[in-house]
Amino acid sequence: MLRRLALVVAVLGCGHDPNSSSDAGTDARRDEQTDGSVPTCTGSAIDCAAQWEQNASDHFDSVLGDPTALAGFLKAVPKGGDLHNHLSGAVYAETYLDWGRTDGDCVGSSSHTAVAHSQCSATNLAIPTSGSFFDAIVAAWSMQGFVAGSENGHDHFFATFGKYGLVAGAHRDQTLGDVATRAAAENEYYVETMFNLAKNTGTLATSVSTGTITAADLPALYTSITTNSGFAGAISSDAATVAAAKTGYRTALGCGDLSPPDACDVDVRFIAQVSRTGAPAQVFGQLIGAFEIAKQTDQLVAANLSSPEDDSASIANYNLHMAMLDFLHQQYATTSPLHITLHAGELSATYLPPGSTANTFHIRAAVETGHAERIGHGIDLQSETDPQGLLAEMAANKVAVEVCLSSNIQILQVSGASHPLAAYIAAGVPVALATDDQGVSRSSIAGEYMRAATDQHLRYRDLKTIARNTLEHAFLPGASLWASPFTPVAACTPTPTMAIGDPASTECAAYLATSARASAQWALEHRFLAFERLQ
Repeated sequence: MLRRLALVVAVLGCGHDPNSSSDAGTDARRDEQTDGSVPTCTGSAIDCAAQWEQNASDHFDSVLGDPTALAGFLKAVPKGGDLHNHLSGAVYAETYLDWGRTDGDCVGSSSHTAVAHSQCSATNLAIPTSGSFFDAIVAAWSMQGFVAGSENGHDHFFATFGKYGLVAGAHRDQTLGDVATRAAAENEYYVETMFNLAKNTGTLATSVSTGTITAADLPALYTSITTNSGFAGAISSDAATVAAAKTGYRTALGCGDLSPPDACDVDVRFIAQVSRTGAPAQVFGQLIGAFEIAKQTDQLVAANLSSPEDDSASIANYNLHMAMLDFLHQQYATTSPLHITLHAGELSATYLPPGSTANTFHIRAAVETGHAERIGHGIDLQSETDPQGLLAEMAANKVAVEVCLSSNIQILQVSGASHPLAAYIAAGVPVALATDDQGVSRSSIAGEYMRAATDQHLRYRDLKTIARNTLEHAFLPGASLWASPFTPVAACTPTPTMAIGDPASTECAAYLATSARASAQWALEHRFLAFERLQ
């Protein structure tokens, strides 16, 4: 991160330590000679920042009708973070095929499912490098070229994961490195990615539990799990997995080399993904494991319940899952820093079981009972009971919504005016654009910004606010840079010699040093100054 900050400062023409006084930086800004391609500004730091922001906004408006130019502009826009990223779905099929080919895996000629080398046969074929079979695998492992027919987008999307699962499971560190590499290429430097963690604790819980579980059983079951002789060992093993994932992907990237790639500057943190279709005891055990692991490392920042929300098991156990989170929230209130973000409202009446009312309460239950600080998707807002009241509650409590435009249209066919994004923004609910499963969707964080501009008609300053939201609502430790949206705390108040994101004054630098969140937010403002100055 520090190396990245130094590069940004250099671009701004403020070539001194970012923690020093901003006076020298302002002189450099005013006196720097350019080749004419970069406009100079002779006003105050505040005036220059405002002028550059307006230039960027004008440039955005000028390229709205040119998809190629707009895509280039949006790829370069600073984006802060991606808060809703499923690790196994983040890698493009072509990359998985390369890894599988190196491993000697094969793929079913009709099922398009990857199998180990020992299962290669006349029907499980070697992975090709090109051709019609290669294209068919890519289509089966993603939404590439998908056209609804005998299979709808919802079913095709969720079927992809099982087809390439063997390859993904064998390449955890490489998938993390791939996510960081793609983020760095699109001017994004913070990612919270979800994958299956605390599995040992989940397995232990299933061995402890017998019979049906109800909300009333949770206290006793918790005691049985946490006092079991194998509990400490399960937590230790699960925590070791988290530590190994962090060191493993950085080693795979070469972050210890003399010239590490930009991906090493991306701060990747983990969310424990727990399948809501699993046995209730396993779900409870994995959630317990997540709370326990978060005591030991800030690498694991949150837990989330995943798998299709409209699955019959997901619906049947939804209230029980919320009760689990409510119980654990109280149990760990003073001992674990784990946060909760939940898939909720990723529902459409089209795919709900007959008679289901899940789309009338899932979002509210996630917020009120599940203690979710962020909601993933939130598509069925208008079918929730009292949607306006729900919006007001979310806005008052600053519950953010992770909006994944590409997967929303691919899975649920929700886009344009039917999408609730505008309603969330109008109500003052914080929103953050996210990729969901960018490899499956054939998208990227820049692609999500593109959809926001063209499908949702957001303007440049809207996108800038969203980028800021990603770090304001990230599960980073420390206080915020912002006293209110988006006015900085007193220590970092702009001055004639220091715009937000300039080399920080002594007082501001001291404040930033106390908070990973505020430091990341200031770094984003550095990037915005650098980007906007070039427009």
